[in-house]
Amino acid sequence: MRKTTFAISIAAICLLTNCTGNNTTQNDQDTIVNNSISKNTVNKMSEYNLEGEVVVDGDKYTYEFAFNNDTKLPIVTTAEGYKYNDNSVKLYINRGQEIVYEHTFTKESFANLIPAADYQRSVLAGFNFNYMQQDKHDRFYFIAVVGDPDETSDISYSVGIAIDKNGGVATSIVETIETEPINDNLNQDPDEFDA
Repeated sequence: MRKTTFAISIAAICLLTNCTGNNTTQNDQDTIVNNSISKNTVNKMSEYNLEGEVVVDGDKYTYEFAFNNDTKLPIVTTAEGYKYNDNSVKLYINRGQEIVYEHTFTKESFANLIPAADYQRSVLAGFNFNYMQQDKHDRFYFIAVVGDPDETSDISYSVGIAIDKNGGVATSIVETIETEPINDNLNQDPDEFDA
């Protein structure tokens, strides 16, 4: 399957910062976790929460999810020999105060879509609302990124997740995705202005 460079940038975004929307942490401040990557320890990716609103078949829903390191999942060793905790995403979709969908996604949720060799060296590297599909009001659309947690790696797969109002889930590899910007000038190299 063809991998896109844009998918790699989404994985890097989720590695380096909290994702978009109404980010919340324990102290309601956006944070960036500066993990020192080491071959001698088990590394972790940044955790984040996201929530937002979406209209499906004329009804307004809210979604919220938490992207977390999951120590219950097997540790992943990348091709470079770095070890990482894998991640899971707990997703809730609500209509008013009623939870209409609740599910925990892991890398295993997408195992049938990823080549076995890449799957073994990958983690669930990111998750977000799929803004490319935001004008389709028939389902809830999300994007998961499964790949090597090193943002310089070319092992990255973007998985489209479509959830219908009855809880049915369809997944597929997607080539074109768009997520809301995390902050201004995200695509600029921070060292560019040091010269």
